[in-house]
Amino acid sequence: MDLFITTQDWGGYKVFDIISYFTVILLIGKPKNLISLRTFYTAVSLLLMVVLIIGGLHSEFIARSFVFLSQFITVFIYASILVRQLHQEPTFIYDVLKGLKFSCLFSLAFLAMQLIFGLSVALYKLNLNASAYDSIIRYPSYFEDPQKYGQFLAMSSFIFLIENPAKKINSLINPALFFLVIVALFLTGVRAAFTGLCVGMIIIFIFGDKKYKLLGIACTAVVIITAVFFSNHFAIFNRGADVNDTASVRYAYWAGAFKIFLQNPFLGIGIGNYQSYVSLHSQDQFWLFFGTYEYMDHPESGYLKLLVEFGVLGFILLLFLIFLPIINAFRVIINPVFANEKKLLLFVSASLICWLVAFVTVYSFSDLRIGIFVVTLVSILISPPHISPFYTSDEI
Repeated sequence: MDLFITTQDWGGYKVFDIISYFTVILLIGKPKNLISLRTFYTAVSLLLMVVLIIGGLHSEFIARSFVFLSQFITVFIYASILVRQLHQEPTFIYDVLKGLKFSCLFSLAFLAMQLIFGLSVALYKLNLNASAYDSIIRYPSYFEDPQKYGQFLAMSSFIFLIENPAKKINSLINPALFFLVIVALFLTGVRAAFTGLCVGMIIIFIFGDKKYKLLGIACTAVVIITAVFFSNHFAIFNRGADVNDTASVRYAYWAGAFKIFLQNPFLGIGIGNYQSYVSLHSQDQFWLFFGTYEYMDHPESGYLKLLVEFGVLGFILLLFLIFLPIINAFRVIINPVFANEKKLLLFVSASLICWLVAFVTVYSFSDLRIGIFVVTLVSILISPPHISPFYTSDEI
């Protein structure tokens, strides 16, 4: 889905973008199959698009903004179709989750090939984060950057704890795969993703059943044992860069980005324009790779990147589309009336919260697969009838 079909000179459109637009063409004349039943979320999404269009017109790089906006829209096309399908066929959720599990298992197989043959096994030109700065390799699997792969693994781990109630599955398989994914996460060396995983596990420990509390304890024990006895074998425990130095550099990036936001607070600088903007107006924001300079396309924070480009209006609308489904899901989780849906919503919410935590220091939307993953989880949360901002238990 993330592979390019056109060159950067022609917009850098990817497989997913083209499939989405072909889908729209095929559904012309069948608008009911394209428009989501969740009209509230649809209205917020359309309002977000209006804000981004105005922001793009207001920016210095109008053409670039509209190219990025045309690609940004494709995930909303996907979400609209997926939500409708999940509403019409609720069991399709488990087919979607099966697909997510398969993609993760495939990444683990790819990771195994890298462990055997080295980083020459790759689909992309790898980011220097993979090996340039530390003595131990940080494995990216079929991703370009180990930081994004770490987010992918942390999110995927919770999906393996979801079982289809219609099928009898060995209850030990999913926990085993869960721990296997965590081991793979150690090999990426990504602290942000690991922090997100820990937050997700705390949520499951608090709201989950007794067996998941035991799983949380077991997971903690595994991490402690690994850190004490096997830390030399895992990149996450052997990062060469000093934490304080890394934090100070990142803080400088954040301060620079926030300064740009204060200059363009309401509409932002236009979607996709961060690198172009800093190359003209904030030239101290650059990465230095062995004597090669490259202007930053994000300030080492997903939230600041969106805030600067979208402005406060677009930023709030986008986060609203993510946080509101999570809030409504927890309203169901703590309500004993919906016992059957509790596990599904809890693990999906934990996966999303895991990503939200890691997104603080890693802008991962530049890899379309992370964006698709996030949108899929949000769509799952808003698809059941009772996951609505206007729903009350009296409607049962």
